[in-house]
Amino acid sequence: MTHLASGLTVVYDDVPSVGTTALAFFVGVGSRHELPAQWGHAHLLEHLVFKGAGSRDFRAVAKEMDRLGADVNAFTTRDYTCYYARVLNREAINAYRLLVDLISAPWLRAADLEREKNVVLEELRETRDDPDEVVDLLITEALYDDVAYTHDVLGTPETIQATTTESLTTFYRQHYRSSNMVFAVSGGFAPHLVDMVSQEFSGSSGQTQLPRSDPPPPVKISERRLDADWEQVRLALAVRAPGRYHPAYAATLVFASILGGQNSSRLWQRLREEEGLVYSVSAQYQPESNFGDLVISLALARENVVRAMRCVREEVEQLATNGPSEEELVHTRNALQTMWMMNQEAPDARVMRLGRYALDQVLPPSIDAVQEALSRVSAADVRDAAAVWMSRDEVARVVAGPAAWDLQWE
Repeated sequence: MTHLASGLTVVYDDVPSVGTTALAFFVGVGSRHELPAQWGHAHLLEHLVFKGAGSRDFRAVAKEMDRLGADVNAFTTRDYTCYYARVLNREAINAYRLLVDLISAPWLRAADLEREKNVVLEELRETRDDPDEVVDLLITEALYDDVAYTHDVLGTPETIQATTTESLTTFYRQHYRSSNMVFAVSGGFAPHLVDMVSQEFSGSSGQTQLPRSDPPPPVKISERRLDADWEQVRLALAVRAPGRYHPAYAATLVFASILGGQNSSRLWQRLREEEGLVYSVSAQYQPESNFGDLVISLALARENVVRAMRCVREEVEQLATNGPSEEELVHTRNALQTMWMMNQEAPDARVMRLGRYALDQVLPPSIDAVQEALSRVSAADVRDAAAVWMSRDEVARVVAGPAAWDLQWE
């Protein structure tokens, strides 16, 4: 990792690949950095830059994306916006040029904005028809007490409609600066792109503004219910969990996998294979820089809710009281170590990992360090990670679906 005079952070690896290069610009702005009147700005801006940038109009941008014959796209999170590409080595310079145009020379025209508002409104309607998206937003609102963090990344229909080119341009100029960006690259053409970005972003604009050091959102343990005309009831349970730099990170990762992260996990085996109550159930650990959460999700028939929740409670209590068996612990650590190793075979997975850590101004731990941390996780560590679930006051809850208000947890 290096810092250019412009303030741009550059992070790269020297791991060769089979003829491909992945590259990405990470901008240190997401939905949590929006004022209430700006809700949806970060995401709408990410859309709008593809409508025209540099010398390309929207057709030329789309044509170049297709011509590259690879994955070129962008996404917005609560914490950052990312523009990325994975291409053959021979197209790496062209992909780089396209990404640079998108982040540094967008047109941001009023006519394009009005059209793209309609596109984002349709995206918003689509997410409202997706039970997984709805429950994800509800469980975030049930767990955290901070509308800056919990509001929808897409914004609201009102804030989207109210967005002007002036407000979006101001937002762009405020956040899309070299000092608030990371350029990450991995793969066969990485050294050449590092040389190029070092020359093109060599201008002086001061020190990097990263990391942003956003405080963790305060916790609000609550319950949300939503009546919805769905075939299934959707349940979600969530607790606060350690961030990615916390000493308990590896133990929480192992606990989540044992509980509901693999086919042999406690919840999968109990609720699907033994009881036949669900088609899908999972436990997902989502670590951020300085905080995280762990969410159990189920989809099932209304009449099976009480029985399923009793099974979930029993499995969590078993782990919190007795911990995992040695066999369970060994094969879970092995599965996670294998997953980590396989992820490193793909430049796009490596570049995402590099970029996320570089936003915090640190390098990600080596694979050997990750493997060692996982190997040190004990049964007692997993038991401690499960203990937080024992108190109802620590668990946020969501129930959504047919007759949600009539359903009982107990």
